[in-house]
Parts: sequence; C-alpha cells; structure tokens
Amino acid sequence: MLTSISPLGERARGNRWSLTVLWLGLGAVGGGAAIGAAFGALGRASVAAAGSGARLALLAVACAAAAVWDLSDRRLPGRRQVNEDWLVAYRSWVYGAGFGLQLGAAVATVVNTALVPLFMLAALLAGDMTAGLAIGAAFGATRGASLVLGRRVRTPDDLRHLHRRLDQHADRIRQAGAGVAAALGGAAAASLLAL
Repeated sequence: MLTSISPLGERARGNRWSLTVLWLGLGAVGGGAAIGAAFGALGRASVAAAGSGARLALLAVACAAAAVWDLSDRRLPGRRQVNEDWLVAYRSWVYGAGFGLQLGAAVATVVNTALVPLFMLAALLAGDMTAGLAIGAAFGATRGASLVLGRRVRTPDDLRHLHRRLDQHADRIRQAGAGVAAALGGAAAASLLAL
C-alpha cells in the first residue's frame, strides 16, 4: 500500500496525495482506537481484578517476547493485503479511510511485527476502555504515518528508489521495532518496581 498510495499513483488517478493520506490517517487512528477500546473493555471484564502488579509483569514479559520474536527470522502468520481494486473503484477518501481503518485495526492486513499482538495485549491489560482507546489510537496513528515515507515519489524512478531503500533497511526497521518492544517492557518493569 505504501507504494500504491504515493504522489505518483494519486496523480495518475487524478487525486491529491495529501488528502488521501489524511483520510488514511483518520481511518488508521479510528481503526486502532476501535480495536484498542474493545480490548480495553474486554480487559476490564476479565483481567482488571488481577491487580496492576500482575498485569505489569505480564506486559513486561510479553514485551520481551515480542522483542525476541522480531529479532528472529520467524514471521507471524497472515499475509492478507488490502484490496487494491479499491484504488480504481472508489473515490480517494473511501479507499484512503478504508485502507487506514484496516491498517489501524492491524490484523486486517499483513501482520509483519510482534508489535501488533503486543498493542492488543497492552490494551487488554490496561483493563480500561479509555486507556485501550488511547493505546489503539497511538498504534493506528503510527501505522498510518508510514505512508509519509512515500511523500517524495513523483516518478517511477523515485518509486524504485523507495523500494530499494525499504529493502535495504528492512533489518534495521525490524530491529527498531524490537527496540520499541524492549523499551515498553523496560517501562513496564520500572513501573512494577515503583509499586
């Protein structure tokens, strides 16, 4: 999707890239917020009674596991992509918001990092719908912001260059995701010690 919704592609379809990305970002925040709120509400009904210490400990362990997983060569199951037929069938705001909603909801598209199930677990362990909503909205906003990487794609050569850069930096990006998971785990452990 990153390469399909670029200034080059949007111009070819007669659309403004900035508006499509705005709708995609709104959809991503909405999708993440909805999933996060649902997990937060589920957590309130199921794990909130476990106490904050137990929930923080579980989150710290899950963060460590996510970091290790993302550093390994294993991938999470699920290779579904958004339906690219939408690009020619619907207006830009429809496919922008629709793709964004799927990106923010996380499991409706390719699951390429352990941060996806980790965000859902964090929302569940928050044990509160509002906290889950905030966690999900932040996750969705981050995923939606990934399209900004293609902001300079104006020619086919720019698109090829973007593909090469993404391929060259794939390991670093995965390591950065593992670093984020480790940092979250460290914050959870520090909070646990502060109790």
